[in-house]
Amino acid sequence: MGLRDEKQRRQRQEIIENAIALFRSRGFESVRVREIARACRLSDATFFNYFTNKEAVLREWAAAELDASLLPGKRAAEAGSLRRAVRAWAAECSRRVEADRPMMAEAWSRVRLGDLVLPVAEARGRAPRSPKAAELIRAAQDAELVRGDFDPETLAGLIRTALAGAVGQWLAAPGSPGPLEPLLVRATDLVLDGARKRNERVSPGSVRDRGPRERG
Repeated sequence: MGLRDEKQRRQRQEIIENAIALFRSRGFESVRVREIARACRLSDATFFNYFTNKEAVLREWAAAELDASLLPGKRAAEAGSLRRAVRAWAAECSRRVEADRPMMAEAWSRVRLGDLVLPVAEARGRAPRSPKAAELIRAAQDAELVRGDFDPETLAGLIRTALAGAVGQWLAAPGSPGPLEPLLVRATDLVLDGARKRNERVSPGSVRDRGPRERG
């Protein structure tokens, strides 16, 4: 990456961080693009070189939060279990969403599923979507824990869709819908059960009741 590209990535991240800080302190509707630009010491025109509007900043932040949740899953994958890795991903996603529910609810009310799932389009300073999810799938296929006839990117997208959809459902529920993590686990288990090897047996019990080969 060249110095110019690195500078643009840092600038884009600074815009997101300052915008989210303003949204948290004053509410999304109350913040103007001009105020975000001023917080970053930018002109309005420079802001629009990076984002079309403040909604785009919020959507990109939500997608980045979903990607950031994957890191514990990457660590869990070193133990050789895709299901354990995805559950670690779900647990971290749950922790982030529950800890920041008002901001997450604002983001998910405006987000499009494609923002969270599809490969990101090229834009000034925008980093490509993390390849870690597809890497988890590929490693599980190499270990013959997951069907090899799935494209890793496609299966990673299905898992990401399951997580994003379950988060949206939880955030839209009235009152106190209970903990988020079990909902995320159920959603991703449905995807993983469809991707498991044909000779894998999955019992109706908890993951602790399953053998090493059955945990995906």
